Amino acid sequence: MSLNLQQLARVLELDYRGDAGLEINGVASPKSAQSGELCFIQDRNLLDDINASHCSVVILPAALAGELDDKSLLLSENPQYSFVQAIKALGIESTSDAAGSVHPSAVIADSASLGSGVTIGALVVIGDDVKVGAGTSIGAGSIIENAAVIGSQCLLHSRVTLGPSVILGDRCILHSGAVIGSDGFGLVMHQQRWEKMPQLGSVYIGDDVEIGANTTVDRGALDDTIIEQGCKLDNQIQVAHNVHIGAHTAIAACVGIAGSAIIGRHCKISGASVVLGHLTVADNVTITAMSLVTKDIRDPGVYSSGTPLLENSLWHRCNARYKSLDKLAQTVAKLDKTGK
Repeated sequence: MSLNLQQLARVLELDYRGDAGLEINGVASPKSAQSGELCFIQDRNLLDDINASHCSVVILPAALAGELDDKSLLLSENPQYSFVQAIKALGIESTSDAAGSVHPSAVIADSASLGSGVTIGALVVIGDDVKVGAGTSIGAGSIIENAAVIGSQCLLHSRVTLGPSVILGDRCILHSGAVIGSDGFGLVMHQQRWEKMPQLGSVYIGDDVEIGANTTVDRGALDDTIIEQGCKLDNQIQVAHNVHIGAHTAIAACVGIAGSAIIGRHCKISGASVVLGHLTVADNVTITAMSLVTKDIRDPGVYSSGTPLLENSLWHRCNARYKSLDKLAQTVAKLDKTGK
């Protein structure tokens, strides 16, 4: 599908500059773009790359419009967002060629309910009393266990597993290998042996949530694990039992959230960070990469822990000095008291 510059500007509700009839048939990065393709820049750091690019149209802030040569322009306050909308308008996103079909190898319980236009891939297993909303697509090899509920217009890629009674809202995307509703890590020590605590809750996921490949969300021990609407979870994240994640929070890869932690709304948790169990993180908190959260965060802001990368020999010297910090602190405290 292609649109001319004027048509695309109308769809995106943006002002444009250049040839109204210029055909746009694709999108690309500045480095790889060819004639007829669309790029975007957020700030002036990529101006040289755009000027050297073969792209025909650039989405950019109005303040930069006078700094480009021989390009047609779309003026946006948020170029990256407008670029995403342009991809949708041009019909570039991949879609299923078998919409509304059920593969003959799928195993679907008689008591399951499928809405209109549902697509079921090869070797999918759907258990008793499952409900699947209209327009949802379930990829090959996925398993939907008894009494799970999937909303409308969801996309489950191949090999997704939903445990019993998991509830998934509308327009959710689950990538390959995601496991939602596995048992939480609940154990009780008795007579020097571990006894498994039954995990009787489930998982509730709100609308417009995206969960990355091989991410695991455990079912609650008694109450449900909850991920509110609009959350975005990257690949290989562990969300333990009874965790509650507030709306529109984004979590990067390899984060671990221990049991019963509460994460606020509009938070950003960077890669490889860990939030310990039973802690509360306020709304609008950003946690930088590889941080360890060991106590409640009660106020919005940016929080960090850990040590940044150093050249190896310097790191070893600094590490050796860590052992002297307590003695140094005691010496300084003593000097403060004695004045000597």
